Amino acid sequence: MTDAMTRRTRVEPVPRHRAGQPVRHGATATQPSLRFRGRPGAASAPPVRGLRLEIQAARAIAIAAVVVYHFFPHLLPGGYVGVDVFFVISGFLITAHIAKPLTTGGFKFGAFYAKRAWRLLPASMVTLIVTVLLTAVFVPRTLWLDFSEQIVASALYVENWALAANAVDYSALAPDSSIVQHFWSLSTEEQFYALWPLVLWVGARLRYGKRRRNGRSLTPALATALGAVFVLSLAYSIWETAQSPAAYFLTTTRAWEFAAGGLLWLLLQHVRVPDAVAAALGWTGLALIVATVVTFDATTPFPSGTALVPVVGTALVIAGGMPAARWSAAFLFRLPPVQWLGDVSYSLYLWHWPLLVVMPFVIGLQVGDETPLWAKGLVLVLALVIAHASRRLVELPLIAFSAVRMRARRRRYRGVLVLALAGMLVVSVPAASMSWSVHREQAAAATSTERIGAACYGAAAMQPGADCDPVDADDIRPTAVQVQVDDFAEQEGKGCQVAGDDVTVKGCEVGDPDGTTRLAIVGDSHASNYVPALSIIAKEHHWSLTTYLHSGCPLTRAVIAAACDTWKADTLRELEQERYDVVFVAAMSRTPWPAGMVTRADELTEQVRDTAAAGYASTWVRLQQAGSRVVALRDNPDPSIGGVEDVPSCVEQNGTGAECDFPESAGLLDDPVAQAARTTPGVELIDSTSMFCADGTCPSVIGGVVVYRQVQHVTRTYARSMAPFLAPEVVRAVEQTG
Repeated sequence: MTDAMTRRTRVEPVPRHRAGQPVRHGATATQPSLRFRGRPGAASAPPVRGLRLEIQAARAIAIAAVVVYHFFPHLLPGGYVGVDVFFVISGFLITAHIAKPLTTGGFKFGAFYAKRAWRLLPASMVTLIVTVLLTAVFVPRTLWLDFSEQIVASALYVENWALAANAVDYSALAPDSSIVQHFWSLSTEEQFYALWPLVLWVGARLRYGKRRRNGRSLTPALATALGAVFVLSLAYSIWETAQSPAAYFLTTTRAWEFAAGGLLWLLLQHVRVPDAVAAALGWTGLALIVATVVTFDATTPFPSGTALVPVVGTALVIAGGMPAARWSAAFLFRLPPVQWLGDVSYSLYLWHWPLLVVMPFVIGLQVGDETPLWAKGLVLVLALVIAHASRRLVELPLIAFSAVRMRARRRRYRGVLVLALAGMLVVSVPAASMSWSVHREQAAAATSTERIGAACYGAAAMQPGADCDPVDADDIRPTAVQVQVDDFAEQEGKGCQVAGDDVTVKGCEVGDPDGTTRLAIVGDSHASNYVPALSIIAKEHHWSLTTYLHSGCPLTRAVIAAACDTWKADTLRELEQERYDVVFVAAMSRTPWPAGMVTRADELTEQVRDTAAAGYASTWVRLQQAGSRVVALRDNPDPSIGGVEDVPSCVEQNGTGAECDFPESAGLLDDPVAQAARTTPGVELIDSTSMFCADGTCPSVIGGVVVYRQVQHVTRTYARSMAPFLAPEVVRAVEQTG
C-alpha cells in the first residue's frame, strides 16, 4: 500500500483541442498530449486543493474494508480485497512518477529509492519499534520467537516471503498467529518499488536505446513492458493459487495488479472520458469493489483470476475521476470523513493490527480467546487516534522536509538510504534479542525426570495405579517456551517430513538400520506424533523403521489436492515395492473430506466420514496384497476442538492449572482411521487415548510434560514418554506378522 496510501497526486487543467490547432505528439484530435501531474482520466470538476479526491476515496474504501475484515470478518468476509485496491493505486501513481522523468532522460534511481524510503519507512519503523515493546511487555514468551522473527522479516520487508515459506493460509490466520502479519502487503509493495523502475527503464531502453530523449512517446515501450508483466503474472497467479495457499503472499502472483494500475495510467494519457461515461465508470467501479467485499470469503480462490473484479473496480473508479455530472459518485468522494480516512489510511493500516493482537493479552485473556466487542471498539478508536497523530507528527513533517530539502542532492539521497538501513537495524536488533533470550532458555532448560521421578514422568502418570503428586509449574520440563521452540515430534527424523507442493517420496530410517524386521510409518504430521515412541521401540528390538511423512497429506484413496495425490500415489508404489513387514498408518482426524471441503471433523456428516474411511481401507488393502501387515494408530485428542487453542501459551500464562485442560468428549473426535480399522479385515488398531485422557478430562500437562504444541501436535518429549506403554501392543502386532 504505502504510496497508495500516502501519495497525494495533483492535477493540472486539462487543455481542450481547438479546430485548426496542430495535434501534439502522442495525442489525437480529440485528446491532446498532456503534461502529467496526476491528471484524472475524466473531465473533472475543479479539484479541491488540486488533489485526486477519487484516489483518496478509493484509499478510504480500501482501508475501511481491511480494518472491518480484521475486526469483524463475518461482517465483510471479502474485506481482504482492500489490499488489491491499494496495489492498483500504487501501480498507477508510481508508474506516473517514473514515466515522466524517463521521457526526458532525467530519471535517477537513487533519488527515487531515497524518496520512497524517506516517505514510507519512518512511520513503519516507529510502528515496529512500539510493536517490539508491546510484545516484550504483554505477550506470553511462548510467542516471542515467532513474533520476533516476523518483526525482523517485516523490518526487512520480506514478511510476505516468510509467510509463504511457512505455508501460512491467510484466511486461517488468528490474531495470535503473527503480530505483524499485515506487513506482508507492505513488503510486497516495497519489492514492487524496488523492481518497477527497472522494469520500466529496461522497457524504454530496449525500444529506444540510449538516444531516446525529449518528445518521443514512451507509450509503446511501457505498454509492452507492463503488458508482459500483467499477462505473465496473472497466468502464474491463476495456476499457483490452485496449488498452494502461499500464492496469496507471493510478489509474482500480485505483480499483475500493479501492472494494471500502470496500464491504466498509460491509457488515460491518450483517452478523454466524457462526463456521463465517467460518472457511470465511477459508480460501476464502486459497485464492483463493494460486491467483492461483501460476497468474497475464505473459500474464494484468491488472488487467481477472481482478483480481477476488485482490480477492475479500482481502475474504473480512478478512470471515472471526479466528473461534473450531478449524478456521479463525486459527492461521496468529497465528503470530509472519506477524505480524512484516505489521508490516514497508511498509518491506520500500520497500527490497527498490532493493537488488535496485543489487546487480549492486555486485558488478561488466554491465547485463542475471543476478544470482546468492547475491547475491539476500544482498539478501533485507539487505532484511529494514533493513525491521525502519526499522520500529523510523522508523515506530514517528513513530506514537507522532503519537498524543501531533498531536491537534486545526491549526498542527501545517500544519507536517507543510510538512515533507512539504520532504522531497520534499530527494529531488528531488539527483536532478534528476544529470539535469542528464548533460545538461551531452551539451552538452559534440559529435559529432566529428576525432580518428578521416572514413575510419574510424562505418560507414566496416566498408567493405572500411578501415585503421583501434582506438579508445580517450575517443575515442567521442557518449559512451555522450550516446547514452542524446539520440541517437535517430527524432528525425530529431522528434515524427513515434506510439506506443501513438495512431492518427494522421502523414506528416512529412524530405527535400527541393520534390523531384519522392517517396519514403516506413513501419513501426515499426526503420524509423526508417533515417530519418537516407535523409534525407541524399534531400536530396543533391533527393528528397522522407515518414515514416509507429508504434512496435510494422509495416505488415502480419497482426493485432497493435486500435489498430495501425486505424493500418495508415488509413496504407495514404493511401499508396495519395499514389502515392509508392518506398515503403521495414522492421520489427523480433522482432515478435510472430500477434496475442497473445508470443515472440522466434528461437523462431518456420516456420509463424509464413511467416504473418508473407505478411502483409507482401499489403500490398506493394496498394502496387504503386497504382503504387509497394516496397523492403524488412532489420532490424539485435539485441544483446539476442546477449547484450548495454544497449549504452551496457556501453560505459560496459567501454569499447571485446570484452565488448560479440556473435556475428552469435545477433544476426541470420530477418527476415520479408527473407523476404517474396525471394518477392514486384518487391520489392527492401537488406541492410545488412555495416555492422553482420564476420567473424561484431557490434561495439557501430564507428569510434568507439556503434551501439545502447534494447536494439536504432540510434543516430542511426551511422545517419547509414551514408548514403554505403547511397546506391548506394538510388539504384539509385529510378532503376529507372517
